[in-house]
Amino acid sequence: MLMIKMLTLTNFIAKGATRICFEHPNDAEKCIKVMARFKDEHLLKREIKTYLNIKYYVGDYLPGYEIELAETNLGKGLVCELLRDDNGAFSKPLEDYMKDHQIGDELKGQMCNFAYNLVEHDIIFYDFNLRNFIVQIRNGMERLYYVDLKSYDNYKPMTFLRLEKVITPLAKRIMVRRLKRLFAILNINVK
Repeated sequence: MLMIKMLTLTNFIAKGATRICFEHPNDAEKCIKVMARFKDEHLLKREIKTYLNIKYYVGDYLPGYEIELAETNLGKGLVCELLRDDNGAFSKPLEDYMKDHQIGDELKGQMCNFAYNLVEHDIIFYDFNLRNFIVQIRNGMERLYYVDLKSYDNYKPMTFLRLEKVITPLAKRIMVRRLKRLFAILNINVK
């Protein structure tokens, strides 16, 4: 009989609207995300599937994911790469990073490349909250990550009758409008 060891989550990292993130108790290079309110593992499995579907196109901007959920004292958990800076501290969300740093050309270029890959390959996201982007500092260089895959492929209906679910140009148009709002906040000029 196969025994699955339950992980006890104690080292809190952050809390979002739907998930809580903890440091992996056995691996300081990983984190575990558990559901904050609902214990429905369907959303976590959906995120793994999303990662597997899009990593070829935007994998440079995603932390690594394990393809199996972990058993924890707080329910099933999604295991991901934990982003840390050179000094060992947790890498900051873009919103926090901007409080202490200017967004330079390198980071702006990464954001443009990420957005281009989404549009070019019809990878539809809607949630471009500044907290969904993490800036990691490694070897003195900034690296951008997108850490919230829940909104992939029309996670929530945006239009009457959910037309964006069946009309890709409409979905893309909604996404591009949201990307332009993000770029305005970051002072990135695009046409």
